[in-house]
Amino acid sequence: MCGLVGIYSAAGAPVDGSALRRMSGMQRHRGPDDQGIRLFSLTKGSSAEVDAVSPAGDPSGLEGGLGFNRLSILDLSPNGHQPMTNDDATVIIVLNGEVYNAFEQRPGLEADGFRFRSSSDTEVCLRLYERHGFEGMLQRLNGMFAIAIVDLRIGALWLARDRLGIKPLYWCEVNGALLFASEAKAFLGYPGFERTIDPDRVDEYLAYRYCAWDGHLLRGVQQIPPGGWMRFAPDGQRRGIYWTVPERSPAPDPSFSAALDGLEERLGRSVRMQLLSDRKVGCQLSGGVDSSIVNLLAVRQAGANMDAFSIIFDDPKFSEEPWINEAAETAGVRSHRFVLTPDDVVGSFERCTWHLDRPITHPNSIGIDHLARSASAHVTVLLSGEGADEVFGGYNRFLWGTLRRQLRPFHHSLRGIPGLGAWLTGKFGDLDRMDDTDWFILQSGVRRLDLLAAARPEGRFDEPARQRRALFAEGSGSFLQNCLKYDLRTYLVDLLIRQDKMTMAHSLENRVPFLDHELVEYVRNLPERFLVSASARVDQLRTRGTKILLRKLALRYFNSRFVYRPKVGFTMPLQAYFRHPRFRELMEDVVLPGMRQRGLLRASEVERLWRTIDVVDPETSEVFWSYVALEIWARQFVDGQGSFAAAPLAAVAG
Repeated sequence: MCGLVGIYSAAGAPVDGSALRRMSGMQRHRGPDDQGIRLFSLTKGSSAEVDAVSPAGDPSGLEGGLGFNRLSILDLSPNGHQPMTNDDATVIIVLNGEVYNAFEQRPGLEADGFRFRSSSDTEVCLRLYERHGFEGMLQRLNGMFAIAIVDLRIGALWLARDRLGIKPLYWCEVNGALLFASEAKAFLGYPGFERTIDPDRVDEYLAYRYCAWDGHLLRGVQQIPPGGWMRFAPDGQRRGIYWTVPERSPAPDPSFSAALDGLEERLGRSVRMQLLSDRKVGCQLSGGVDSSIVNLLAVRQAGANMDAFSIIFDDPKFSEEPWINEAAETAGVRSHRFVLTPDDVVGSFERCTWHLDRPITHPNSIGIDHLARSASAHVTVLLSGEGADEVFGGYNRFLWGTLRRQLRPFHHSLRGIPGLGAWLTGKFGDLDRMDDTDWFILQSGVRRLDLLAAARPEGRFDEPARQRRALFAEGSGSFLQNCLKYDLRTYLVDLLIRQDKMTMAHSLENRVPFLDHELVEYVRNLPERFLVSASARVDQLRTRGTKILLRKLALRYFNSRFVYRPKVGFTMPLQAYFRHPRFRELMEDVVLPGMRQRGLLRASEVERLWRTIDVVDPETSEVFWSYVALEIWARQFVDGQGSFAAAPLAAVAG
């Protein structure tokens, strides 16, 4: 787990080594163990490793450069140094992430005559590229990664991101130069990069709390999409997709018991592979079913002495501590709990915004940061349960979306029943005016569009909805299969970015066993009745109707009371934060004055909500939080104000 940066000028302009070092320095937290810089020329076919700190002595006439900050996980020796080259230095690679099946690939490469200088997964990827080419290499990798490869033999630069989007990779073009990095903040260190906001992305952010697929709030900044690649060369650029969430094949249905055994085998293998590390590994433990299964399987694979880390709250309404106790005892892990207080949240708001690269839309991102900061004193790698809900159908919106389609023929009759009609409308919306796709997309967005319209009258909130509908339409399976695919490609990717940025802020690697792509492909081929129930029975409307197969697996380890309790999620006590004196000071002295000057939002409307914040409903509180988060982010990334925005640039200047 590390951070990569790069610059390449297709026009042949010499690379600015000082700018490359500044960009690399902005990501130092991602890799404190080692740092490397290598300049290259695709036209001359040459490269040179240079000093990572000083530009003195940089060779002239090279139009590209790679920078790397290393967090040593596999092969802690200098042999794992990056940028890494092949034997004659004609191929250069930087790899952020982990390739879990790297050492399964190594014997075949050795049989083909390749000799290894290290025991790192990066060198295996390098040799796979030499043997099979870029796409051939990608098809053979199982892991989480962002990769850049420079091939001086053919004059090309390749970029790629892992299949599910676990590791981020951003890029942009500035004055003819391609910039790419693990974190968008690195671009702030490049001369000529314009700190401007894309207004269309503001509407998307407000309506959905993140920018989907390849977007970013900073104008001109894009992401390599999950499963995507790009190729840059003097003659132009190309891009493509080497993997996408698969549709279900027409193979015969397995029995439920066979599917359950297959899931246990594959998930166990994924956990075993992801325990691979030369540094100490622990687990996140929320007390939910997903992370509890990961903890138990990790102990079974690794033996005793596994550490688990949890966030708890003083307020019992938000605390999952009783379930954490039960999960830890059943799994047999050493449990570490860290209390998250309003002081912690308010005090970390600005710092976490800086590390996330975008507004802290979900305040539970600060909880992940607090857990990572505390856990980093004990371990360097964490396994988490992220991704299970999207793969197995764990959110209630999957169940309600299935039932909505069944109720459609009867809703005119049912809505006339006193009490039932209002409940149906509140749960399923207007079945006459809103189709099932629009309804589902809205479930992971902001439903109070009236609040958004009041705060941003010029907003075009229908446009991001249209774009998401187009993403949804790329699915060619059943409605439920398309819902799952949509969430895997949108909502999940945002969750993964938050996990990456908040853990890497403390040089801590987060791994996600549920997102082994072979496991995802296996689940995608199962009958949907193994995932989400089509029954309208009362007991199915609680928890037995979602994540069916995974809950049955959990029953092999935990009791039914634990497995079938209502889903809570990582809920945060927002009102306690709003009442905090430091938050009030932040609002009056920074946020409201900034909004009045910036003009992205109608400050008078935000102030109106602020004056009544003690009595607003939870959904309004969440929308209000997003307004504040947007201004805090803009102040740092657009205005360059605040200690977190200024300090990294000053630290690496010159």
